[in-house]
Amino acid sequence: MARRAPDVAKVARCTLSFLGHAMIHPTAIIDPGATIGAGTRIGPYSIVGPQVRLGDNNQVGSHTVLEGPTVIGDGNRIGNHASLGAPPQDLGYKGDPTKLVIGNNNFIGDFVQISRGTTKTSHQTTTIGNDNFLMAYTHVGHDCVLGNRVIAGNALQLAGHVVVEDRAVFGGLVAIHQFCRVGSMAMVSGGSVTSMDIPPYTRVGGWGCAVFGLNLVGLERSGLDKPAIKRIREAYKALFRSTLPYEQALKQLETEFADSPHAQHWVKFFRESERGVVRERENK
Repeated sequence: MARRAPDVAKVARCTLSFLGHAMIHPTAIIDPGATIGAGTRIGPYSIVGPQVRLGDNNQVGSHTVLEGPTVIGDGNRIGNHASLGAPPQDLGYKGDPTKLVIGNNNFIGDFVQISRGTTKTSHQTTTIGNDNFLMAYTHVGHDCVLGNRVIAGNALQLAGHVVVEDRAVFGGLVAIHQFCRVGSMAMVSGGSVTSMDIPPYTRVGGWGCAVFGLNLVGLERSGLDKPAIKRIREAYKALFRSTLPYEQALKQLETEFADSPHAQHWVKFFRESERGVVRERENK
């Protein structure tokens, strides 16, 4: 049976409906139920489905698929062959109208895949913040929450329900187990795998991950002054290199480092952990 030729006139009408505030390649397919903001560019053969809302000044590469319900903010750069807002890869998913919400000024590289949420959480949403840099082949599973200024090396794999705090940095080929948390300004070396939480401000790596010290470069680049970093270093020794049981070490941080919000963040992070927290190899 001969293939039916595409309805070029229909494609042209969709394109023309956005002329004046967006630039859409004639081969792109835009559902009438999608909303495209001013200054947004959509490349060849890309598809924007119903219930997708793209803000202003976004760039979408070629052969990329955006499915809804999905909300994407302003100033994002989305590469080629990306898949954003696809149904979650979850055996219990039954076609529910869950969401993907992406903030502003993110870089989302080629072949990146970000799923919508599931009904297993109250918010039913996968959330990406602002100013993140997700390199090629990154996978962000359903119900994940990424903060701001996260850097993901090529082929980072985040399973479902992972929470990544602000300014975390991942090398390439990292795998994070579902329901894990990655703390603020943590640096995870390439090829690492973990099924436990990664504490804030630390450098970790390896199979199963271990802490190898503070991410001092990340702390300095974040704009923290020297006295604040000095207190973090002192708190690190009290927590990670103490001979005390961890609960006692946490109580010590609560009292002796009450002036350090970063030390208090460690206390909160450890106490809220459900999967356990990665520690220095010597303490295991």
